[in-house]
Amino acid sequence: MLEFLNISHKYDKKIILNNFSMKLEEGEVVSLLGPSGCGKTTLLKLASGLEKLQKGEIKSNNKLFSSYNFHLNSDKRQIGYVFQDCALFPHLTVLQNIFFGIKKKDIDRRSKKIKNLINEIDISSLVNSYPHELSGGQQQQVALVRAMATDPKIIFLDEPYSNLDTRLKEKIRDQMLHILRDHKISALLVTHDPEEAMFMSDKIGVLNNGCIEQFGRPIDLYLRPRSAFIAEFFGEINILEGFAKEGSVSTVLGNFDCHERFNNKRVKIVVRDEAIRLFSATKMKLNTKDNTNFIKSSYYGYVMEARLLAGSSLVHLSLKDNQSNFHLHARIPGLNFFNVNEKVIVETDPSQIFIFEH
Repeated sequence: MLEFLNISHKYDKKIILNNFSMKLEEGEVVSLLGPSGCGKTTLLKLASGLEKLQKGEIKSNNKLFSSYNFHLNSDKRQIGYVFQDCALFPHLTVLQNIFFGIKKKDIDRRSKKIKNLINEIDISSLVNSYPHELSGGQQQQVALVRAMATDPKIIFLDEPYSNLDTRLKEKIRDQMLHILRDHKISALLVTHDPEEAMFMSDKIGVLNNGCIEQFGRPIDLYLRPRSAFIAEFFGEINILEGFAKEGSVSTVLGNFDCHERFNNKRVKIVVRDEAIRLFSATKMKLNTKDNTNFIKSSYYGYVMEARLLAGSSLVHLSLKDNQSNFHLHARIPGLNFFNVNEKVIVETDPSQIFIFEH
């Protein structure tokens, strides 16, 4: 549906994109995830025609959008764009904003679809209001209808939920995903939020230094990250270091198997917060019939503090070896009943532990 081929782009002397390639298939929602300045928004601007391409090619259904010597105007690309700040015209009503980009000859043909969208998103009571009279969520709803009003083949979403509170964000993105699915519209979403990317996306591309570091299904990136950089994007992590020898690396959390290619090398061990399970060493007994993947352990830690979060608890642990103390975090489901300085048994889930060359 949309293809980036060997894209390179820079501002002044700073390289923003470096030989970037990626495909968005028809009907897919793909998210671009990465730190600020990694080139996410630049890609949207290049693909939409807001900026001219310096090197490479951008195609849609084998139709050339951009190359170093060719530039198709934005209005010829059938792309809808939802900006981070909504970009609504303040002097126009909601209805006028929605119809702004539609040519007069197409108004009658598209009016019915637009009316259905307005009803579907439930903003029919706002059509005569002005942008300053709307909440942030309502402005995003209007921006989405406006982007879809021109019958685009692809919608670009540039951090559309970043200015919304958590509860409203969840509602709006759920609504947006259903509409994209119902209308079979492809979408390219730029975000800093890994949870948002995983919720919205069929595939995720993580950018680093202007390149795709990993691209694939959310589950693949979460369970099979190619680097510590990728693993860190999908949840809080603990990082340990060790020396790999004979297919194993010893840590304060125990010994972990590793690939033989790491033998005789320093390695970085990434341990997700949820990879750690805790039992009170004095109040609870281990369930010997537990068939989970967690490794039974004789390793102990001490609770430094514990905080209740939404649906889980974050426990700060101190683990001791022969030389020093290690400060680790464990995220456990539901409420915790640990006291400060309480001794706990620490178990780990190897499927949530990743080893990379240092």
